[in-house]
Amino acid sequence: MIGATSTSDWMVAEGWREGLFMQCVSPGAPLPLPFDMDPTPGCSKARSASYLRGCAALVIIGLITDFFGTTLTCLGLKSTDPNKKYKYYRVSIYALILAAIAFLLAAIIYPVQFSKDLEDEPPYDGTVIQPHPVKGDQDFDNDGILNHLDLDDDNDGINDDEDPDDDNDGIPDDKDDDDDNDGIPDDKDGNQEDFDGDNIPNDQDDDDDNDGIPDDEDDDDDNDGVDDAFDNDDDNDGIDDEFEEDADGDGIVDGLDGDDDGDGKPDDGGDDDDFDNDGVPDSLDNDDDNDGVPDSEDDDDDGDGIPDSEDNDDDNDGIPDDIDNEVDSDNDGVPDSADNDDDGDGIPDDKDNDDDNDGIDDDDELIGARRVYSFGFGYGATWGSIILIFASVVLLICDRESEEIFYKERQVEEEEEEEDAGEV
Repeated sequence: MIGATSTSDWMVAEGWREGLFMQCVSPGAPLPLPFDMDPTPGCSKARSASYLRGCAALVIIGLITDFFGTTLTCLGLKSTDPNKKYKYYRVSIYALILAAIAFLLAAIIYPVQFSKDLEDEPPYDGTVIQPHPVKGDQDFDNDGILNHLDLDDDNDGINDDEDPDDDNDGIPDDKDDDDDNDGIPDDKDGNQEDFDGDNIPNDQDDDDDNDGIPDDEDDDDDNDGVDDAFDNDDDNDGIDDEFEEDADGDGIVDGLDGDDDGDGKPDDGGDDDDFDNDGVPDSLDNDDDNDGVPDSEDDDDDGDGIPDSEDNDDDNDGIPDDIDNEVDSDNDGVPDSADNDDDGDGIPDDKDNDDDNDGIDDDDELIGARRVYSFGFGYGATWGSIILIFASVVLLICDRESEEIFYKERQVEEEEEEEDAGEV
């Protein structure tokens, strides 16, 4: 029971676990973590929920009374005086019953309140704790074309494959430890064009991580412990997948394409990703409306004459700001956050195992999945202790009754012997 008290394995969930006094987060835990837990891998002090403190107090009380009752049992077993043995057992029984009640209350209160507490937390949003390689400048010449797509990174009129000095710092690339002059050494810049070092560039290598599994069959191309389905950089080259992939084959990478699947409909259901049509997505553009004022200093992002503080549609895309970033999976005009049937299949989300109707169970894809948990060692050990205490109490009662009968019979025999001696 002492081990159960100190462990963090009372309740075990996906990527984290908690006990009465400690909680731990594992690397790669699905986000967001509940209860405002720090996503940093490792163990820390348990949260200060009132029921946790109450259960901890009950367990401490149970430990003390259990130890006291066990000690009295030992004294009773050692004693040869039936009268003392009877008294030790009687007090021990009361102490062990109190310990069993304390443990039982903790074992009931904790999971019930934990379940209610967890139910109030938001579901998984599909994000994970991912390794983030240090990234250098993705657009060295600031021409709106990312380096890996730009034939002339430094815009000096010489294509990169012929340019001996990519950053124009006067140091030839073969002697320059920082080719793009971003202050980050090339070996830490995040752009690993040959991840497994087999002299075959990743874009030509059928097995980027050299693990013997072809990339088209490998769930984790870069062997970083994060499945490709949740990894924003499958080949770990420092460039997000959306800026390397072209789903509809229109020659525009998905990160710059407002219509990834080429169906004629904007990916986000109508929001304009490039307000000023300068070829640079708003997420990468420091001046969305191209008025010469950086967005960080611009109080009228869409240049419509209405200050952003008073404008309900800052980017002038026809969608109010309060729902501009809302996701509407089934395009029924109701954001998923307010829609009880995200995929419009007629099955309420709380009963639907595939809320977005993509053929993958929610529990498998984690996006929007309900949180699940299981009982760990600490909880099991508590019930084990309760059962052992119950068995001990039964045995003590039986032993005490036999000792009491023996004690009374002995008293009767002694009284009879005294009477016989008196008559003589």
